[in-house]
Amino acid sequence: MASPLSIGIIGCGSIGREHATCLAALEDARLSLFADSDRARAEEFLEDFGGDGATDDPARVFADPAVDAVYICTHHDSHVPLAIAAAEAGKHVFMEKPLALTVEDCRRIGATLDRTRVLFMTGFKLRFFPLVDRLRAFIPKPALQVAQICDDRWPDAFWGNDPVKGGGNVLSQGGHAMDLVCHFSAGEPVRIHAEGGNATHPGISIVDTLAVTISFSDGSVASLAISDSGASPTVSKFSFQAMDGERAAHLSDRLCVLRLAEGAAVSELREETEQGLLFESRAFLRALRTGVAPQPGYRDGLRSATLLELALTAARTGVPQHVRL
Repeated sequence: MASPLSIGIIGCGSIGREHATCLAALEDARLSLFADSDRARAEEFLEDFGGDGATDDPARVFADPAVDAVYICTHHDSHVPLAIAAAEAGKHVFMEKPLALTVEDCRRIGATLDRTRVLFMTGFKLRFFPLVDRLRAFIPKPALQVAQICDDRWPDAFWGNDPVKGGGNVLSQGGHAMDLVCHFSAGEPVRIHAEGGNATHPGISIVDTLAVTISFSDGSVASLAISDSGASPTVSKFSFQAMDGERAAHLSDRLCVLRLAEGAAVSELREETEQGLLFESRAFLRALRTGVAPQPGYRDGLRSATLLELALTAARTGVPQHVRL
């Protein structure tokens, strides 16, 4: 059996810990180095997960020849320089969503990936929930999708609401919604309408609420709501519906419940726990072993960022936007 792949973690916050916990459960991964601007947090990861060292300098991780790949789990404004530095050092990259806060910055990452040819995965964990595949198999060509990612109100002081570090709820979590409706659709996005603005965080220069309609090349449409104005007590933070004229499906309860309807027949499938992050890491490690580009990759991250940027433009101007990817 081949030796486990050596993984470095950049960013030792809550999402970094979730990824480290998943990687520690996989036989094909070995957690090696941990980096965080707060060295004490990196030291805590080293104590909890084992490994070779902790540092407050990501360059140490990138320079270590034993490290095969890095997980970048930092504030959004640091994604571009860290992704570029990792790729320049020849390290494969797993990047937590969003790829970057602007399309221009996404393309800076893409230019480096084209040159270095390292493998790159964008962290859209929702794709890896088992019931997502069941919905796609049940309705391969939806005519209509109705989706939402609506969270409880984020505190004003939360870093995700910082206009520079996080960009607000829409830019932080909206990429998941954009990616999954595109993943469910049989066509490509061609036109986008939107309305929204700042509904719950007056005084902070962010867009925290957005209602979006996307038209696809196959004639289907998707309606999305993205906000932190409150999570639904009925369907939870995540809710995705698809219909094709004969069948309907609804993913809810953080994508752990799938209800399928065909005529009068209704069935329900359940998952006891969320496993998206674990399966996501398993897919990334498999890509590293085979050399096959992981999915979702850079292009998927760029597509989601493009759709969000166009939606924000449509909401600001009142003019529907054409999608050119």
